[in-house]
Amino acid sequence: MVQENENIDQGTSYEQYAPGNYLIRLRNNETIDFNPFNQYLMLAKQLTGLLYTRPELQASFPNIFQDPTLPVVMEIGCYMGYTVLELAGRNPDLNILGVDIKYKRVVKSCNKIKRASLRNAAIAIGDARELLTIISDRSLFGILAFFPDPWRRQKHEKHRFLDDHFFETAANKLTAKGFIWIKTDSKPYVDEVTAKAKKHGFIITEGLSPDRGRPLIGEDHRTFFEQLFTNMQQPIYQLFIIKSF
Repeated sequence: MVQENENIDQGTSYEQYAPGNYLIRLRNNETIDFNPFNQYLMLAKQLTGLLYTRPELQASFPNIFQDPTLPVVMEIGCYMGYTVLELAGRNPDLNILGVDIKYKRVVKSCNKIKRASLRNAAIAIGDARELLTIISDRSLFGILAFFPDPWRRQKHEKHRFLDDHFFETAANKLTAKGFIWIKTDSKPYVDEVTAKAKKHGFIITEGLSPDRGRPLIGEDHRTFFEQLFTNMQQPIYQLFIIKSF
């Protein structure tokens, strides 16, 4: 199954094939010459009210949830929705927003939410960097980034998601005492992220204990990739980061 940025003509602009843009065009009733056929893109078109494109999220957030007054936690790279499902189910006083760039992943995530009849969970498709910038400042209670690609070679450092720009953006989007929860299998990456978090005024803590009456239920949650790496006997590192300002 092709991804939406495969088989693109060299003259095609990024805006035409950026993550989620085929879905935006379909929902705008535009005709797309998409070959080969992508069944997940067609399924994604039907998931209105649960799967949000960039402009839909910008227009409606946080009213995409049944109770928009609840604190929102965003998971960046939600894969097949396992974490979204568990955290939404175990934390009914939170809204959980999963973000991913692949149609198969977001469709399967939405189907899990539908089967569980969860009203405090939703999915968005698009580049997380862009989605973070379009939502209102001080509107996120937490951000999860589990096993982002560490881009281990030095020449690839510019591609790392958890960079200075991320922490600058997170500082604006998080509420007071909001948190960032990170997991990775790369020790150099976690060291680099720790330094950047401190540089931008965040505090590294031993666990999640935000000031809302109780900690987030789910600190014991093991993601799909965490279980995979653990089975391979690879060490797992995690950071609990709190906004102190």
